[in-house]
Amino acid sequence: MNEKDTIAIVKQALDDEISSLIHFRDELDPSVKDCIDLILKSKGKVIVTGVGKSGDIAKKISHTLSSTGTSAYFLHPTDASHGDSGIVGPEDVVLAIGKSGESEELNYILPTLRKIGAKIVGITANPKSKLASLSDIVIITPVLKEACPLDLAPTSSTTIALVLGDAIAVALMELKNFQANDFALYHPAGRLGKRLSLYLSDVMRKGERNASIPVDANLETILKEITEKGIGATGVVDSQSKLIGLITDYDIRKYLTKNTLLPTVTAKDMMNANPSSFRPEEKAYDVLIKMEGRERPISVAPVVDEKGQFVGMISLHDLLQKGL
Repeated sequence: MNEKDTIAIVKQALDDEISSLIHFRDELDPSVKDCIDLILKSKGKVIVTGVGKSGDIAKKISHTLSSTGTSAYFLHPTDASHGDSGIVGPEDVVLAIGKSGESEELNYILPTLRKIGAKIVGITANPKSKLASLSDIVIITPVLKEACPLDLAPTSSTTIALVLGDAIAVALMELKNFQANDFALYHPAGRLGKRLSLYLSDVMRKGERNASIPVDANLETILKEITEKGIGATGVVDSQSKLIGLITDYDIRKYLTKNTLLPTVTAKDMMNANPSSFRPEEKAYDVLIKMEGRERPISVAPVVDEKGQFVGMISLHDLLQKGL
């Protein structure tokens, strides 16, 4: 078999799945709206269940719902038959997925879940199936053809179920007015979550880690503070701890190349009296972009509060270490 034949097979499989998806969209079962309305009105959670490949899809749907503001759990039918049905409450909505709708393991647990009080939404391609008869709401997912050349292995059918789950999650997001900050709350460790939820106050060096010297500090004090704090700079403050300048390694070298080093030299003589600074309530990612986006990028900057108090120092290195 040559490369052209392989590519043709792949394209045919994609075409088969795409055709089934388009058909599903064009013939979308209006019961989808009933399902979404039911979930919106529910005071409980969403339980997603299925067997085999449908079970794998159910897991993904439950994760997507949970991460987008709808509390959801995956429940394996076999586990449910041996005690895990206790996770289901009377206010819950169950999404039961099965192409044929005749899976014994899945259908076996549905009467129990209904007795608990949960509402059942069956997602199946077979409107005459037992799953459909056991459901309060049925969403029919017709499949033109499985991408499998034998029309046996779940391919187009699982893709449709997956896309339907995504669409339900997206609809719920919009109807609940789920915003980017809400998304960040559920994804604190992810890059997007960090960009949305991490503030400068969470990253900056503060307290004993913050490099700070008085305006009359001599060169020895300046060098000692910069070296000990390891950030390559120090803030210069007045008697009220307000920031009045910044000294970096560059500022020291610049001063020494143009001036004679006298015993009387102080921080005031070397400092940059107008440094770029940031506020602790700014998003860390926004600060990273500002520091890197300048015509001459800066690697370190002071952080001041609304009263001008010097409260911390931030470096590009610290921001990048956070995975922003």
